[in-house]
Amino acid sequence: MAQKVGNVMIGMLKRNYLSRYAGITLIIIILLSLVMVSKLYGASYDENGTEEDSVSGRIIVLFDKDVEEQDLNEILRGYETRTEIEKHYGDYALIYVKDDRIHEELINYLGSHPLVKSVQPDGIVSLMQTTNDVYSKAQWAINNPGYYSVFFAGGLQEISAVPDIDMDVTEAWLHMKKENVERKEVVVAIIDTGVDYKHPDLAENIWINEKEIPGDGIDNDNNGYIDDIYGWDFYNNDASVCHYRNDGKTGFTLSRPEDNDDHGTHIAGIIGAVKDNEIGIAGIASNIDIKMMILKINGGPKSTGSISDAISAIKYATMMGADICNISWGTSQYSPALEEVMRESDMLFVTAAGNSGSDNDSEPIYPANFKLDNLISVTFIDAKGKLTEQSNYGKTTVDFAAPGYDILSTVVGSYRTLSGSSMAAPQVSAVAALIYSYDENLYPSAVKELLVKTLKPIDELKNYVKYPGIPSAYQAVLNTGEADRDNLPPIVKLKTVYDKENLLVPVDAYDKGNSGIRVIRWLPGIQNMEDFARGTVGFNIDNGQLKVSKAGTYTFYAGDYAGNETVTVYKVEDDITPPTISAGFTVADDYKTRTVTVRVRDSQSGIKRVKYMEGKKKASDFLPAGAGTEIELNGIKGSFNVKNDGYYTVYAIDYRGNQTVKLINVKTVVSEEIKLTRSEKVMKVGESYTLKAFVKPADSTDVISYISSDEQVAIVSDNGKITALNEGTALITARTSSGLKASCKIIVKRE
Repeated sequence: MAQKVGNVMIGMLKRNYLSRYAGITLIIIILLSLVMVSKLYGASYDENGTEEDSVSGRIIVLFDKDVEEQDLNEILRGYETRTEIEKHYGDYALIYVKDDRIHEELINYLGSHPLVKSVQPDGIVSLMQTTNDVYSKAQWAINNPGYYSVFFAGGLQEISAVPDIDMDVTEAWLHMKKENVERKEVVVAIIDTGVDYKHPDLAENIWINEKEIPGDGIDNDNNGYIDDIYGWDFYNNDASVCHYRNDGKTGFTLSRPEDNDDHGTHIAGIIGAVKDNEIGIAGIASNIDIKMMILKINGGPKSTGSISDAISAIKYATMMGADICNISWGTSQYSPALEEVMRESDMLFVTAAGNSGSDNDSEPIYPANFKLDNLISVTFIDAKGKLTEQSNYGKTTVDFAAPGYDILSTVVGSYRTLSGSSMAAPQVSAVAALIYSYDENLYPSAVKELLVKTLKPIDELKNYVKYPGIPSAYQAVLNTGEADRDNLPPIVKLKTVYDKENLLVPVDAYDKGNSGIRVIRWLPGIQNMEDFARGTVGFNIDNGQLKVSKAGTYTFYAGDYAGNETVTVYKVEDDITPPTISAGFTVADDYKTRTVTVRVRDSQSGIKRVKYMEGKKKASDFLPAGAGTEIELNGIKGSFNVKNDGYYTVYAIDYRGNQTVKLINVKTVVSEEIKLTRSEKVMKVGESYTLKAFVKPADSTDVISYISSDEQVAIVSDNGKITALNEGTALITARTSSGLKASCKIIVKRE
């Protein structure tokens, strides 16, 4: 077996398995034979937990005020031979009706009497025997009447507790049974040791991969795992999600020590042991269509595992559509990769806070200490509502608590009582499963918020956790309608941006349903939704954009935390448009140099290089290294100087390889005549006027210069703009490179 890197230890193993592992107190192994022969105490119950709806023949009467005996007899005048007053004190009376035929008549009569406040048939109350499972009296987390039973091989012991330190599960079950609500299947991934999928109290609620054909050695659903019927064993890298041995002394099938699959089986029982099957226990979520996905990452004598296997298991559970992920293990090693894969999942993660009795605020345990909206960190209390010496705490890092002490549940082939945050986490996972059963469009942060809002307060938890309480299953399901939903898939907007040699596709993804974008992926070509395996397959989008080197078709995927998904096929168009070049030239006043000015534009990938060569050239002439002289651009503008007239070729190439050339005919044309728009101009001090000069021929390359005879009176710029400064007269002369001149008299006045 390959060496495991980065230990992940079940139940926060600190020193040794028995004393520190998950805070576990090993109580007993309850033999299967005892399971099968044990029966419930007391009366027989119907599925609502009562023998019948009423006590036949008895009527309860409450009066507006205390009544005397003789007044009561007067009220019952006419019925005295067919009734009997069994109890009467003050304003209360219990009347036994001997003749069933007058029962309804008497109720109607009393109900209309002016002295009667209320009247009703008597009814039965019974002990809150929540299920007909053999060991239901041990399940104080479901119903705590002030005591609970601990079962031993030789019998049982009743332990005192504080009444109502439970999660109101019985009330939740009764409420949900009365509702006319269509419920969805809820899948809880148990990433732990293996789980006994053959256990008679679990088999019915084990998740099955319906797309896989058992034992054919083929990956039928193309998910990368062969024969993954119940999940996957990442520890052994096969489909063997539980490992059994036969006990020679008892003949029972138990857990093989090399794999130690009791811990995961115990968690599975807390969540989904089959209810009302007259054996064992009932899981908290056993009243709904619960399915438990087995993902084994821990094994060996100390039940250690690796962070890498945990990451693979989370990606598997996300890919296969699990709603909730129970994590009853932890490590002191921070893993950004583990945190990221959890952030990108649409599962609700319920994590054990640890069992070393330490403060998670200062001594973090991961993944419980990750700050994720889709994660709940859980510590554990006993049946008196108190943290134990082993319970971790953290005012800013542990969300709340749950029952985790003396928890009886399934182990491989049997049952066992264990304690620790490992047992508390599945209590919360199960209550969350009840909420998820109501709607396809619930999402982790909304479920977490609902659990927090409906917690049952526990005063002893103040200053130890963020929210001092334990889940109330009843309040949670009662208020499920208030939880936010998201049934809208994410929206993805795409465009192509050219960044030099690269093609960029900024990805603007947002979620109108408000559960939030959890992951964005891409794949080349045209792909389907299934190709992204719920966002576990595909390439990441870095910094909100995709950078590709070539054009083509790409498919983009976005998923939100409510499980909504969308794919968008997008064609990245290449830049196939060459740059554009415009050019002109000027001739120096002394005719010794010519300055060629170019403007080069490219609206897509941008200009990579601009060169020129003397003569008439093609684009290919510029391709050899060193060919041509480079022109440096300032923005879109550049220039170069030549000494002689003639043809020059300017070349430009953009970052996508598009090329263009521009031929320029540099030709000196000497002016033959110069004229001004006027010969005299009267101006006021401070006034400006532009003097225009015209030359022949019109295509002359001569440079025109201007000069003022008296700059105290007026000044002139290079382009002929005159500014009057002081009163007086000045002569403005325009001169061509060839020496031709023309003048304008400027008269400056004050007013």
